[in-house]
Amino acid sequence: MGRVRLAAGLTALAGLSLTACFTPGRTAGPERAIAIYREARGRGAPRRAAGAAGASEAAPRALGVEEAVAMARERSARLGALEARAAMGAAEVEAADRYENPELRVSQLRLDQVADGAPEVRTAIRVTPSRPGEVDAEVAEARAVEAEARAEARAEALSLEADVRWLFDDILLLDAEIAAADAVASARQRLATKMRAGLAAAEVTAIDEAMAELAAAEAAQDSAEQRGRLQEARSALLDLTGLDPGAQVRLVGEPAAAWPPPELPPEEALIEAALRSRPEIKLAAARIDAADARGHIERAKRWPWLSFVELGYDFAPGIEGALGWTFQAGVELPIFDTNRGGVRVADAARAEAKRALSAEVELVVREVRGRLREARAAAALVTELQRRAVPAAERAAAAARRALEGREVDAIRALTIDERRVGVELRLLDLRRRYRTAIAELRRAVGGPLPVAPSGDRRAPPP
Repeated sequence: MGRVRLAAGLTALAGLSLTACFTPGRTAGPERAIAIYREARGRGAPRRAAGAAGASEAAPRALGVEEAVAMARERSARLGALEARAAMGAAEVEAADRYENPELRVSQLRLDQVADGAPEVRTAIRVTPSRPGEVDAEVAEARAVEAEARAEARAEALSLEADVRWLFDDILLLDAEIAAADAVASARQRLATKMRAGLAAAEVTAIDEAMAELAAAEAAQDSAEQRGRLQEARSALLDLTGLDPGAQVRLVGEPAAAWPPPELPPEEALIEAALRSRPEIKLAAARIDAADARGHIERAKRWPWLSFVELGYDFAPGIEGALGWTFQAGVELPIFDTNRGGVRVADAARAEAKRALSAEVELVVREVRGRLREARAAAALVTELQRRAVPAAERAAAAARRALEGREVDAIRALTIDERRVGVELRLLDLRRRYRTAIAELRRAVGGPLPVAPSGDRRAPPP
């Protein structure tokens, strides 16, 4: 009867273990992706509807660059995925800081002895000890993986911020360029009108009149293209920030700041700032730490160490008192395999990681130097144009106005001079765009805001 009860208990235990089995799920990727897209579109639908209904009544929303950067970071799904990966890396660090659980061993259990009431049972606790420093090395290796994940998330955040800041600057620059292009188109249109009048009065030739009309048409086309670029940039910026592309948003900023701009920091300060901030440097350093930890683990395997330690007690009818205690231990002897290959791989990985760090430093230094040269060259071009061409154009325009008032020059020459003056302003804005583009690329190379120049200039660094 006792044997029947024992067999029934074992059967029930086996059935319970089967009910705890895991049934793997199968995620349908396309269907899940479409559901995510529709959910995101559904969240934006009320906002778009409200914006369309009250577009004429609602006042434009003021949006600053810092707010735009924060909104883009919060909305970015890729940045969220990388940050989640970094959080998983932190959890893996905690998981690596552990020791193996002891094992409770029960052996020599015979059913006939249990049924007769005189079982002979051997029980023991077996422990698999870690090698000295092995757990710490595994934790260090997991920390290096976490640092790598955080470096990738940082790189994505910097790239996203740079995109938003550039789009923000581009929109503000395009506003100023459109105003200048409109002025050029207006000046050329006035000149073309005057040429038509002169043609009717036989004061100019048909070729002069046709050339003036062509120049006016080109200026109008340039203005239209600038407006198209502005619409594209606004839509891209609002899409990154999660706002409706048709929303009324007024960007807060000033693209045409006083010239000259704040002095750029010296090359050494920029390079050191880049080496502190660039995620590629942190990533390469994390790989060195991971290689060091792996090397410690591989070297520890070359020495003898306990494979297990076991403390037990035997239960049998003839054993009394403390005479049933047992002790066992196993020692792994690295005779046939001294793990020489593992150590060589770890050493090679560490050497590769160190050279990779040196290579990253070289690339960062070269990139910062190149971007700094571009920024200084662009600033020099703006300064030279503002020093020579702008005053000359303004003096010529003022002289033409005075001559026109005194009837010392014909209207066509005066309008031509005014058109050239506005063209110089447009060229100046184009050079300032080149300078701000160079500053944006320099900011990318540095990996964040530019450090303040250690000079007497207390103004903020270029954006």
